[in-house]
Amino acid sequence: MPLGHTTGAPNDPDGQRRVLIDGLTAGAAIAEPGTIVDLPYRWRDDEWKADPLSWSRKRQRAGTTATSGGDTRTARATEPRYQTEDDRAAADGVAWADQCLVCLGVG
Repeated sequence: MPLGHTTGAPNDPDGQRRVLIDGLTAGAAIAEPGTIVDLPYRWRDDEWKADPLSWSRKRQRAGTTATSGGDTRTARATEPRYQTEDDRAAADGVAWADQCLVCLGVG
């Protein structure tokens, strides 16, 4: 799926719900680390792959792509970034190995 559309097309809540439920179900069934479950969902075409960053910056109606403005994402940092000091304190209170579980709400 294109960047920004990892659960499906915009304005398709039923399809997005199916992707989410199937993804969570597949994730819960994984017993071996590193296992990949390939869900059957595909984007309607592969046009977005030619310039992945332009797809999320579409300025025209559905089905057309805008010209990419380049990669305007914030540079990656080597240290975690937090929105608030409360978030930092909450993360500091959890062992590094368990942090992903906390983010998922299962830890």
